[in-house]
Amino acid sequence: MTQRMHHATGRRQVRTLGALMIAATAFVVPASASADAPTASRGPAAASPAPAVDPVAEAVPIQGSDLVRGKAKIVVHAPMHLVRQRILAFNEYAEFMPHYNRSKDLGRGKNGSRNVYMEVYALRGAARMWARMSVAKAQWSNGVQTYDVSFIEGNVRDFHATWRMRQVDPAHTELELEVFLQPKLPLPASLLNRENMEGAVKGVVAMRNRIEQSRQVARR
Repeated sequence: MTQRMHHATGRRQVRTLGALMIAATAFVVPASASADAPTASRGPAAASPAPAVDPVAEAVPIQGSDLVRGKAKIVVHAPMHLVRQRILAFNEYAEFMPHYNRSKDLGRGKNGSRNVYMEVYALRGAARMWARMSVAKAQWSNGVQTYDVSFIEGNVRDFHATWRMRQVDPAHTELELEVFLQPKLPLPASLLNRENMEGAVKGVVAMRNRIEQSRQVARR
């Protein structure tokens, strides 16, 4: 009985923590959108956007282990510069990302990167998760803009997240999130993998909803 209760508690912890940490995956530098934006010719436009449906999670294997990164892609009904603005406005995340509690810009690091502190809670406040991360400057490749977030220190074993954006057409943007969180809890790879994959989906869906709802309010 005790063993079953411990296993169930562990599953509840990771289910919650996975969702929480994924909510924090977009801690990126709050810079001016125009500063990193290239000319329109960099981003190839598709003939028409994909349907506005929730994404399907994809597993990205981590070499030398049984673990995977979670990845999910979605189309946002908004131009790319507006999507970028919302991703970079991490001070707003507590308003719409589940269980997100706090983030703070700690200033510039090496090579123009930025250090960010994040904090989330699980189990009705009983578990506190925090991390300090390095957010690299935006990178461009084949019309895709990337923000890479790397773990520096915290009370998790490892954490990494990447946001990617691509302009589909003037009114639509393809948004992708790839994420990996490994708590210090002794948990099976299958459970961690599922939580990272589900968390990637929740992250892009929450961001899409926030952007599109904000645009609707602005039009009123």
